[in-house]
Amino acid sequence: MGRPHVEFVQSQVIPFELGLYGGARDDIECRTLSIDEGGGDSSTQLRYPAGWKRTEPHYIDVDEEFFVLEGAIEINGHNYGKHHYAHLPAGYLRNSTSSPTGATVLTFFSGEPHAVVASSASETYDERLLVEQIDTRIMQGETGKREYMKSGDWDTSGTIHKKLFQHPDNGELTWLIGMMPYWSTPKTEVHPTVEEEFAILGDICFPIGVMRDGGYFWRPPGIEHGPFASWGGALHLCRAKGGPYATIWGESDGPNWNPDYTPILPEPYKSHVETGENFNQEPNH
Repeated sequence: MGRPHVEFVQSQVIPFELGLYGGARDDIECRTLSIDEGGGDSSTQLRYPAGWKRTEPHYIDVDEEFFVLEGAIEINGHNYGKHHYAHLPAGYLRNSTSSPTGATVLTFFSGEPHAVVASSASETYDERLLVEQIDTRIMQGETGKREYMKSGDWDTSGTIHKKLFQHPDNGELTWLIGMMPYWSTPKTEVHPTVEEEFAILGDICFPIGVMRDGGYFWRPPGIEHGPFASWGGALHLCRAKGGPYATIWGESDGPNWNPDYTPILPEPYKSHVETGENFNQEPNH
C-alpha cells in the first residue's frame, strides 16, 4: 500500500493520541507522522510521562529506531538523553525500560509493533542490525565527500554528516545532516529511494515553503525537489528507505529564500494545517 507523499508538514499541528498502535505501550502518547496502513511501518513521536516504566522482560516484534528529542529514557541500564540514537532490531530483549523524567522521542517502526513477554531475545533477532546507543553530540562527523551517499560531485561545503545506521543487506540509511547559516545549493535532486526527514533545529527554504523545527516530510522515489537554502542553519534527521541512497542532480535558477507555504498534503494532514496554529513563520523578534 505504501505511505502518502507528505511534503512538508510542521508536526506540531498533528495531535497526540493516547496509546501506541499495536498495543505495545497503551499508556504513552503517540503522534503519527506517517504510516503504511497496510504494512504497519510508521514514523512517530512518542511522549512518555514522567515515572513511566516497564519491569517485565519483553521484546518488540519489529525493528524500533529512535532519536530522543527531549528528556530521557532508559533501556537495559542505558540512559538515552537528548539527541541520543539507537536502532534496536526485532526481538531485542528489554529487561527494563523506563523514563523517570519523561521524554519525547522520534521513533520509527518497521511494522506494527507488538510487545512479547520473554526471558530471552527472539529466535529471529539479528544482532547485525543493532546500534545500541550513540550520543550524536560527541559522535565524529564527516565534512568531505561521503562515498556511501553516492551523491557524485555534490559540493559538501557548509554541511556535516553523521551516519547513524546502514542496513547490511538492503543499504537503507539513517543519518544526521547539519547545515551552516546561509548555506544553499543551486541544484535540484532526484533519489531512487524514499527520502524522509525530520527537522530537529533551524530552517530550510524549500521551493514550497520554509521548513522549521518539527517539520517533517515523506517523499516517494523519483520526485524532483530543491534547490534549498538556510537562513540560520539547520539540523535534520534523514532516512533513505527502499534501497541504497543515491542522487541525480539537475540545474535550476537557484533557491527561493522567501517561499510561500504551498505543501503537498493528503488528508488528514491538510485539515491539520488548515485548522492548526501557523508554525510556518518567522520567530517574533
